[in-house]
Amino acid sequence: MRPLRLEMQAFGSYIDKTVIELEKLSGELYLICGDTGAGKTTIFDAICYALYGKASGGSRTGAMMRSKYALPEAETYVKFDFAYGD
Repeated sequence: MRPLRLEMQAFGSYIDKTVIELEKLSGELYLICGDTGAGKTTIFDAICYALYGKASGGSRTGAMMRSKYALPEAETYVKFDFAYGD
């Protein structure tokens, strides 16, 4: 599986619509780095939630992934595009 694009809104620390264009990165290996609290784990949570319906850690539920800073009318969602095989 090759991750291509991740889009999320009101998910974890990502309040506004955020798109990560992974297909634009070159190479076969990605490094997701940043300061504590920058949202690195949330990226993995979003991918796991899109694929399996639950966060990457066993202690966080789907309801916990809603950003507490998002406006009440903001939709919480994750969209994940990936390639599998050819």
